[in-house]
Amino acid sequence: MRQKLIETRKGIATIYASLLFLLLIFSMLIGIFIAFFDYNLAVGDQMRIMHERLQEKIVLSSVELDPTMTYVYKITVINTGTIEARIRAIYLINTTMTSLICDPSTHIAPGESIDITSLRIPFEPRANISVTTERGVKATEYISTLYFGPPNQPRYDPSRLYIGPLMLQFDAFWYRKTLTNGTLDPNDPWHSGWSIQKGFGYCAWNITVMNVDNRNITVNRFSSFVTVPNDSPSSQICWYLEPTDTTDLTQFLAVNQTDHIVYIWSNPKSLSGNSPQKLTYPETTCMVFLTFYGVFHEHDGTTKPYAQTIPFEAAITVVG
Repeated sequence: MRQKLIETRKGIATIYASLLFLLLIFSMLIGIFIAFFDYNLAVGDQMRIMHERLQEKIVLSSVELDPTMTYVYKITVINTGTIEARIRAIYLINTTMTSLICDPSTHIAPGESIDITSLRIPFEPRANISVTTERGVKATEYISTLYFGPPNQPRYDPSRLYIGPLMLQFDAFWYRKTLTNGTLDPNDPWHSGWSIQKGFGYCAWNITVMNVDNRNITVNRFSSFVTVPNDSPSSQICWYLEPTDTTDLTQFLAVNQTDHIVYIWSNPKSLSGNSPQKLTYPETTCMVFLTFYGVFHEHDGTTKPYAQTIPFEAAITVVG
C-alpha cells in the first residue's frame, strides 16, 4: 500500500512538472508573439512617419525687417508638400553658433503659406534662418537671399577679371588708417592692400570696380569687405560700406564707369551711432570676400534686387 502511494505521488509530480513546462513554453510563446507584434507596430509607425516626411516640404519665402532695419520681425513659410506641417523651431545660424529663436507651434495646410511675426532675429545678411517641422523636415536660407532676392547667375569671361556685373581691378586696392570717429587719417596715405602690419588698428579698405552690366547699380550700406584668416576662419572681420550718398546711405555705380568703394564701419552705417572697424590679427594670411547688396536700375524705370559675392584671387598678408 505504501509502495503504491509513493508511486502515485511520483506520477502526480511528473504531471505537475509537465504542466509547469507547458506553462513556461506557453509564456515564452506569448512573449515572442508580443515582441513580434510590438516590432511590427514600431516598424509600421516608422514607415508611416517616413511616408509622411516624404510628403512634407516647406520653403522659406521672404523676410521683413523692423523700421530700424536691425531685426527680422516676420518670415513667410510656404507648405509646398501634400500634407499638413507643424513648425516647431526657428533657428539663426551664423559662422559661430546656432541659436534657437522660438517654437511657434504653427500649422500650415498643404499649398498654403503663413507669416510668423513678432520675431526679433538680428539682421545678419550672411547668416541663415532655418525652420524645422515636427517631423524633422527643414528649410534653410540666407537672410540676404530672403530679403534682397536670389543673386543673378554669375557670368564669367576668363579674359576679364570679373564675375557678374562688377569687374574688380585687383591692381587698385588699398588700405589706410582711420581715426576713432571713422574719418580717414589725414596724416596717413593710401597703402597697397596686399600687405598690412599686424594689429594695424582702425583702418579703411578701398577697392576699384567697374560696372560692366548694361544697367546702373545702386549698392547699399549692407555691402561688406570680409577678411577670413586661413588658420582661423572663425576669426573673420567685416568692414561695411562707407556710402557716398549720405541721405540714402547708398552708392551709385553707373554703367561703364570706374568707381572707388570704401569700407570703414564695424556695422552697417546708420544716421547715428557708427563705429569704425579695427584690424587685430597677428601674423597670418587672409582670404577676402566682397559682398554687394542693392538694386539694378532696369531700363523701364523699375528696380530689381541685386546681390553678389566676389572672392579675391589672392590673399592679404598680415606681417610682423
